[in-house]
Amino acid sequence: MHARDVMTRNVVTVRPHTPLAEAASILVRRGFSALPVVDAHGGLVGVITEADVVGSRFDDGTPAPDPAEPAARKVSEVMTSPVVGVSDDADLSLVARAMLQGHRRSMPIVDGTRLVGVVTRRDILRMLTRSDAQIADDVRAHLRVLGGRGRWTVQVVNGDVSVWDQFNQESDREVAKVLAEGVPGAIRVSILDGHPQGGDQMP
Repeated sequence: MHARDVMTRNVVTVRPHTPLAEAASILVRRGFSALPVVDAHGGLVGVITEADVVGSRFDDGTPAPDPAEPAARKVSEVMTSPVVGVSDDADLSLVARAMLQGHRRSMPIVDGTRLVGVVTRRDILRMLTRSDAQIADDVRAHLRVLGGRGRWTVQVVNGDVSVWDQFNQESDREVAKVLAEGVPGAIRVSILDGHPQGGDQMP
């Protein structure tokens, strides 16, 4: 699977000139841990996190004179920048690994520098909760347009998808792989020859 297969596309963002108090309010109301910061052209220029907001009020280790009154500051003054985004065709396993290693709850997805989506831990968790049977059913449905009934045999074990091609046509194998990889929950896809013993043939 790729980042684009699970990412949230309608992303709530703020601009560098957005008042910090407004960004903080969005974080609280929406229950987010971070907000992407974009320029006028949708380019990713930073991320404003809960930690950034809290840190802005306790910069020198002591609270502001009146912590209840938001300081008249802009997002650009405290946002994390530069920030790393990944391409929408990035393998989802690599995205998940980067999030874990960086202790991040979300990852911006970019096309060049333009923000096109966000992958969150919840997006990945939603994908991981699909059963092997559900994944296999969806793979069969996707492959039904390629060769009709009886051609493909599908087995899924812990999200790893194996697909056997009775016709062994090299020209169709890459297309079949792409179709199967687009199924939510499919972690890795292998296209093989023939028909396995006890295989689950597509009806």
